[in-house]
Amino acid sequence: MLNYSMKRFATFLDWLNHHDWPPETQSPIRASAAASLVSFLLILGIDGRVVSLLGNWWAEFLVYSFVPLLLAFVILYRSSWHRELGATARTFLAALLSTIILGGVLITMGIAVVLLGLVYISHFQNFTAFHY
Repeated sequence: MLNYSMKRFATFLDWLNHHDWPPETQSPIRASAAASLVSFLLILGIDGRVVSLLGNWWAEFLVYSFVPLLLAFVILYRSSWHRELGATARTFLAALLSTIILGGVLITMGIAVVLLGLVYISHFQNFTAFHY
């Protein structure tokens, strides 16, 4: 039974990775962006009240962005992408890309909130009128 489950899992992973690229050439940017997005939303949802006690907007932003930046950095640095670079250049590149990825995630979240607000305003007039 266990062997069958592992075979099904391997088949599922093959189905997910249905391209012919070798793992060395695959970009880890999508995985690091997904990890940044999920971790940012989890930290925002879990620690929102505690972090707001800091009082400074920049300190709150540093707390919110630390874990997503760290996750993106680890994913980018540990991947098989750009192994030909030296340790210093690879560290700098991973740090720069993780910062750019977090900025892109934040901009994408802002655009999504604006679009959801526009959909709500344009399609749901008097939405709360029947909730009395």
